[in-house]
Amino acid sequence: MGEGHVNTPRARQTMGSMLGLTRPGFRFAVASVVVVYVAVGLTLPPLELGPIGETAAIVGSIGLATSLWLAARGDADPIGLRPALVAVILGVASAAAVWWSIPAGPGNWVRPSAPFIAYTIAMALVAVRGRIRLAWCGFVLVAAVAAVSATAFGWTVGTSSQVVVRMLLSLVPVTLMMIYVRPLLEFARVLDRREVEAVATEAAQAATLQQRRRQLADLDREVRPILEAVAAGEDISAATADQARLLEYALRDGVRGGGWISPEVRAAVAGARGRGLQVQLFDDRAVGAGTVDMTLLRGELIRVLGAADCGQVTARLLPEGRDGVAVISEMRDASVRRERWRTGVGGALVAANDGGAPSV
Repeated sequence: MGEGHVNTPRARQTMGSMLGLTRPGFRFAVASVVVVYVAVGLTLPPLELGPIGETAAIVGSIGLATSLWLAARGDADPIGLRPALVAVILGVASAAAVWWSIPAGPGNWVRPSAPFIAYTIAMALVAVRGRIRLAWCGFVLVAAVAAVSATAFGWTVGTSSQVVVRMLLSLVPVTLMMIYVRPLLEFARVLDRREVEAVATEAAQAATLQQRRRQLADLDREVRPILEAVAAGEDISAATADQARLLEYALRDGVRGGGWISPEVRAAVAGARGRGLQVQLFDDRAVGAGTVDMTLLRGELIRVLGAADCGQVTARLLPEGRDGVAVISEMRDASVRRERWRTGVGGALVAANDGGAPSV
C-alpha cells in the first residue's frame, strides 16, 4: 500500500444496483412498456366503448403506468411498504377497469392480456425488490379478477385463465431466483460492513502514523540543537533550559492531548506557559471516535488561555458515554471554574459553567 493511501468502502449493495435496476437503460425499458402498451391499443381495431368505457380505459391505463412507476422508482431495498401496497392495489384495480371497458367477445380475446402484462411486470419488480409476499397478493387479486370476468363480464374461461397462467409463469421463476439470490446479497452486505470497519481502522492507523511522523519531525527540529549542545559539552543557559522545559510540555501535549493541537493552540499554550501558567491538555477519546467541532473548542481554549494571568488551565476531551464532550477548567488560588461542553439541539455545542448557567 502506498504512503498516505487509504481505501474507501464501496457503496452499499442493493438488489437494484446488483441487477441494474437503477441504470438509465432500465428506466428507459420501463417507459418502453408503457409506450408499447399504448401502441398495442392504437394498432388494434377501435372499439365502441361509450363515454364510461373510454373513461375507464384511460383512467385504468394511467393507473397501470403509475403502478409501474412506483414499482421501479428509487433504489430502496426492500422497496417501501407503502409504495409497494399502492402499486399492488392500484395496478390490479386499473387492469380490471381496462378489462371491464373491453366488450366481451371472441374477437377481443387478446385485448385483456395487455394491461395484465404491464401489471405482471410491476409485480415482478415488487418481488425483485424484496416484497415477494405482496407480489403474490397481486397474483391472488388477478386470479379473483379473472374469476369475476368469467362469471360476470361474460368472458370465456380460456380468456380469463390465460391472464392468470401468464402471471404465474412469470412470478414463479422470479420468486425462486430471489429466494436464492437474496441470501447472497445479505452476505455481500456483511462483507461491506467488514470493509467499512477495516477502512475505519486503517484510517485511524494512518492518522496515528502521520501524527507520530509529525512529532518526530518536531523533535528533530527543536530538540536536536539542544541535544547537540549537551553532547558538545556546551553550557546550557537558563533560557535554553526554559526552552527545553516548554518543549517537553509541548511534546507531551501532542501525545496526551492530540485532539486539541493546532498551530494557534500551540502558540497560545506556549504564551501562557511563558507567563507562568500551568497548562495541561488531554484527549481521552478512543481512536477513531466521532468528531466534534474542534474549531469552536480550540477557540474557547485560546480565549481562556489569553485571559488567564496565573494559576492552572486544564482542557480535556471526554470519551463517549460521558456527560459532555469537553471540559475546560481554570484554577486560580482556591477557586475552580469549569466550563463543560455538551451537544445541544441540532448537534451544536453548548457550554455551561459550574452553576449550569451559560458561559460567557
